[in-house]
Amino acid sequence: MWVRRLFFILALLYILPFWVVEYIPTTDGPCHTYNAWVHRQHGNVEEYPLFNSHYEIDPRPLPNWITHGTLTLLMLAVPPLLAEKILVSGYVLLFLAGAWYFVGSVRPTERWPAFLAFPFVYNQLFQFGFYNFSISLGLFFFAVGFWWRHRDGFGLGAAVTLNLLLWLCWFSHILSFMLALFSIGVLWLVTLERDRLRRHLWQIPALGPQIFLPIWFFAAQGTATVGSASSFADLFRNFNSLLVLFTFSVVQIHGARLLALLFLVLTVLTVLRRRPLRVVKEDGFLLLSLLFVALYYLSPEGMSGGSILKPRLSLYPFLILLPWLSPWRGRLAPAVSAAALALVAALNLGYLVHWYRLLDVEMRQYARGLEAIRPNSRVLPLLFEHSGSADLTSIFGHTFSYVALEKGLVDWDNYSATTSLFPVRFRRSVHRPNVWHIEATPHEFPLRQYLDQVDYVYTWKMPPGLVVARRLRSGYDLIWEKDGGALWQRKPPRAKRVQSPHAQPARRGERLRAGA
Repeated sequence: MWVRRLFFILALLYILPFWVVEYIPTTDGPCHTYNAWVHRQHGNVEEYPLFNSHYEIDPRPLPNWITHGTLTLLMLAVPPLLAEKILVSGYVLLFLAGAWYFVGSVRPTERWPAFLAFPFVYNQLFQFGFYNFSISLGLFFFAVGFWWRHRDGFGLGAAVTLNLLLWLCWFSHILSFMLALFSIGVLWLVTLERDRLRRHLWQIPALGPQIFLPIWFFAAQGTATVGSASSFADLFRNFNSLLVLFTFSVVQIHGARLLALLFLVLTVLTVLRRRPLRVVKEDGFLLLSLLFVALYYLSPEGMSGGSILKPRLSLYPFLILLPWLSPWRGRLAPAVSAAALALVAALNLGYLVHWYRLLDVEMRQYARGLEAIRPNSRVLPLLFEHSGSADLTSIFGHTFSYVALEKGLVDWDNYSATTSLFPVRFRRSVHRPNVWHIEATPHEFPLRQYLDQVDYVYTWKMPPGLVVARRLRSGYDLIWEKDGGALWQRKPPRAKRVQSPHAQPARRGERLRAGA
């Protein structure tokens, strides 16, 4: 009982980093919050006229709706930044509760492996601000765990519940949805019994509704892939060192390597404990882990418009093992394991709080330069430094979006609105800058082409002597500069001077008195 209490106390404490800062230091998180606010205020043309004229809402059943939909609903009651904190707090609790449920689905009396989920909470994908994908991991746990619990008595109620869980997973992220279906399929084959064949076969049509959304999605998005540029040696090193947990400093790399080694040791001990060696139904999770490893190595880097596929895939081989790990005999070793892992999780929490507070200061410093922007303007952020004190997380990447939503600004670096994967997107009639130019080549951005569409330019840590600096000075006035940030306002159009044909040129003395 104390193990359960300890787990859930730690789970509640793991939302603390979000509540000690003003801005959550992720890369894309501000962009998602901004787009949810655009969705919330889309019809409010009196206060936010630019939202309606520049953006449109895509009502199709895209597999990225859950973040936008949840934030939009929360924003009916609370301000945007508070809504984001509630959302990510919900993610943490969902992920950890899912891990506890998942482990308990297979080993109800041996749940200490669920503590191994704590280091995965603030993983690289979450710190990139991939909120939809992060939420899908918790739903993946619940979907697969639910099927395992009800596999022998899979009636109509279980079929309805599992379909609902899978649909929630779909509206979070397509990868977890597909892997949840794949996992259920593999486990179904592993646990298939001849004397219960009819009950098992009924599960196939019971999950039939899940086929329609993927067919529609791939028909709409296509199946084009992006090949991986990483060598096998790089992939091997990244996987075996759990590089997907590296976000803020190299200290995490050492901890992640130890965690990967711990998983290997626990796997070997679990196999050796089974004397004589025999195959049991639970070994389906080990088989899935091996299949996920193969998928990690063989998959492309992106598909159907999505990207960063391999880092996402590197999580599943470890997480799917949680309910299978059972290396200890007796009661003392599992209790000691739970206590030791809880201590490590608590130390990691202190580390996270430290970094969140440090990066929040830097993000607020970045945002101070945006205070002079007038509401309902169109702004181009050009960043020449993205990470601040963090080694990997690009905390400045979309920090501007936090200010943009408050003032009803158009953020020309709103990358998600340029794709067909998210509910909010730019109208096709809008003449907008190329996001690739903004993010990849800010030093040579073609400002003259977009002079009429950019009211302000905000530069961050811009080196002197760049081509774009000359272009800025020719079309914009520098109105604020401090701590590496500079705000540029478009110059007013020059008024044409019309001289009366009856006007007489002023005498020299009059010109001097007038200060000519």
